[in-house]
Amino acid sequence: MTTTMTQNKMREYTDKYFLRANEILKKDGLNPWVNMQVFVRKGPGKVAGINEAVDLILDNSNIAEVGGRIYAKKEGSLYYPKETLMNIIAPAQSIMELETVYLGVIAAAMTKENDKRDIDLNSIKRNIEQVAELVDDRSILYFGARHWHYEMDKAISRAAFEAGASDCSTDNGAETRGKRGIGTIPHALENIYAYKYGLENAVVESTKAFDKYMSKEIPRVALVDYANKEITDSINTANALNGNLNAVRIDTCGENLAEGAKEGNRKYWEGKGVTVSAAYALREALGDKMGIVLSSGFSNPEKIKAFNQGEKHYGVKLYDSIGAGFLDGVRTSTADIIAIGESPDEVDLLKKFINGNLDRKNVIHKVGRPPILNERLEEVLI
Repeated sequence: MTTTMTQNKMREYTDKYFLRANEILKKDGLNPWVNMQVFVRKGPGKVAGINEAVDLILDNSNIAEVGGRIYAKKEGSLYYPKETLMNIIAPAQSIMELETVYLGVIAAAMTKENDKRDIDLNSIKRNIEQVAELVDDRSILYFGARHWHYEMDKAISRAAFEAGASDCSTDNGAETRGKRGIGTIPHALENIYAYKYGLENAVVESTKAFDKYMSKEIPRVALVDYANKEITDSINTANALNGNLNAVRIDTCGENLAEGAKEGNRKYWEGKGVTVSAAYALREALGDKMGIVLSSGFSNPEKIKAFNQGEKHYGVKLYDSIGAGFLDGVRTSTADIIAIGESPDEVDLLKKFINGNLDRKNVIHKVGRPPILNERLEEVLI
């Protein structure tokens, strides 16, 4: 299978929030070096898809010309859950638009190799239909492009629309309904603004940049879990945008207890990740006029049932729309920026670690997702 295609064509398969993030970086003159850490939660198993992912990155970026580096586990080698499989070291603008496609390549190959299964479009449709019955007239956003090989994006998006999704994140997928992809801000953009303005200002400053540079026709939706200060950053961002903020999205990862959430073991209601208690605390802080978008685990009808029960319990509307991948069970891969600097040597944490001179000067990452350095990675000759 070849990965060669023009960059313009590749952009059609990219989540819109990465395209807009890169446009913002260019307009704001920001292009620091970053270290992107890639891992798969589900394991153990054999590594697959890495070679195609590396080829895709090299074919669609300039990192070979500018001195970028890629470290990766060997194809066919054993990996463990959450073990780092790749470190990609490159200027931010060189790889910002590639995350969707290389993660999808890895996820599809890992699933096929280790679980001997492919995606089932009918199963995806049934899942979305179940969710659509539960959310009533609220929007369902298909965000699963990064969870499978880009060659299937159009087919999966078409199935999602037929089952009740209102929008999807790629132009390629949205084209099946005569639409364009949707999306605002990814954590990767907030990482860059954390580097420039500090962790405590990352959400506010990245959303202000979006508001400054993006068309006013695009809804302003802040991604507020980056610093694990979901309530604080929601309020500060709303104030900074002077009434222009339409909604906030919480995507709190499973490593974090959201600000205002209850600790405990009541599934979906308490504990880490996006929970009923987290959404209620946020709604209480923001009032009923601010939109709330929920993502992370919302392809699961049982989770949505819990939130609907929470609305009855608290007597308030906890969410206005949901975003989900709807490809449950696949070996999804994830990428996080873990270091930012002005040169490849500054962000090459693995080399620093091996040489015994690792420091935290350039370590910048989303709260809950620190560097997990892996000495079993090998440098790819590029």
